[in-house]
Amino acid sequence: MTNDYRQEQFAERLRRIEEQRTGAPTTPGQDARPQPSSNYGYGVEQEDHRIRNGIIWAFIFAALGTGGYYGWKALPQDMVDALAGMASTSESTMQTAGVASISAGSPPTRETALMSDQGPTLASPLVANQSPEPLELAAITDTADLPTGDTPIGQLIGFDRNAMCDLRQPLPTEKVMNLRIQTALITAPVQAFSQEQLANRLIDNIENVTQDGRAYDATAQVTGQKTAMDVFVTDSSAPIYLVLQNLGPGVIWNIHTAPDVTIAHVAIVSSGYSGLVAPPNDASFEALLVSDFVSRHEFGADDVVRECMIRPWRKPQADWIASIKAADGNMLYENQVHTYQKGYDAYNAWFTQTLGVDASTHLVTARDAAHALLGPVPAEPIAYQSMAGQDVYVMRTDHMFTGDTATRQSTTDDLHDSLLLAAIGGGIDALNPDPMVEVSQ
Repeated sequence: MTNDYRQEQFAERLRRIEEQRTGAPTTPGQDARPQPSSNYGYGVEQEDHRIRNGIIWAFIFAALGTGGYYGWKALPQDMVDALAGMASTSESTMQTAGVASISAGSPPTRETALMSDQGPTLASPLVANQSPEPLELAAITDTADLPTGDTPIGQLIGFDRNAMCDLRQPLPTEKVMNLRIQTALITAPVQAFSQEQLANRLIDNIENVTQDGRAYDATAQVTGQKTAMDVFVTDSSAPIYLVLQNLGPGVIWNIHTAPDVTIAHVAIVSSGYSGLVAPPNDASFEALLVSDFVSRHEFGADDVVRECMIRPWRKPQADWIASIKAADGNMLYENQVHTYQKGYDAYNAWFTQTLGVDASTHLVTARDAAHALLGPVPAEPIAYQSMAGQDVYVMRTDHMFTGDTATRQSTTDDLHDSLLLAAIGGGIDALNPDPMVEVSQ
């Protein structure tokens, strides 16, 4: 993606902000924009946010420092003029209104027990499904044996993730079922992380000591701690091609099937090192790691349809708090939802080209969840496949280990300490030695 394209994207956002600031021409009977109603109390008339928006832009460019200065110089003149006009208007308004704090503005986003700014958050025993309302776990299974950080498992088996950003095509006889979340909410007794992640964490820790003068924080570690999620599959109408996707840290997926259900294949797309408990019927499986093909998320960088855009964005829904705030005129959330939608469109283009179906096909989605049901509510409870004693397959990386919580913590400590001591050639005290004293002759 070129800088010119990013400027166009940025210009579009500025255009919408400027339109909000100046007010678009209205026709008779449309002087006031209708405010949407909702159950979250966000449908109230909104105050003018020009002051807040101007201050936010000022802080953004101040935080960018020298890079922000050169970025400012690189902007097209119409953008510069728009920002300058916003800043001057905000400054004069602040002087007449006596504004002294950036805190004056709309209240912070309020989240309910089950709804975040990016959709439902469903901790156990709630179960995500295709209906708007969550189910209770007791409606699916009566034998749940949820894992903990101390659950003993079988072997931890590494497997190679896909070298190309493709997946096995579903057969005409197979039915694609689709689960997409950000974070799973059950603790798993598995940790996995790369040597690069370990080194980057230690570099940050060392800089805190040598550059900021802080004490070394031995608890600031990369852990690669995995969480787990139950996936209950009850659709027996065809062999199931299961697509499991998440945007956050790695997930260990645990698949449970009703009688007569056949899992033909499992495809994993994840932003962290993920894996699955031994799949039913010895189904084939494969996995894509987002960072192998897509760089760290950057504003505007995921808005473009392009090859290998595999970050599994979720399509914004009307009941998301972010969507409600955006509809109420909050420009920050308008831009956020705009980015989510464009990111989803780009991901959907890759998904559709790769699998031959839309990314919303037979989809269950939530921001965070512990359990999901793909298919109808079972007439009889499903047997729960406990993680205890089961082999777990994980995307291969440098450090992968299991065991009880204390053993895994000891392993994590040893990995950090050994690399740190090898890097500095001595004890932690060598990072910040006592000052040298000159002794005169």
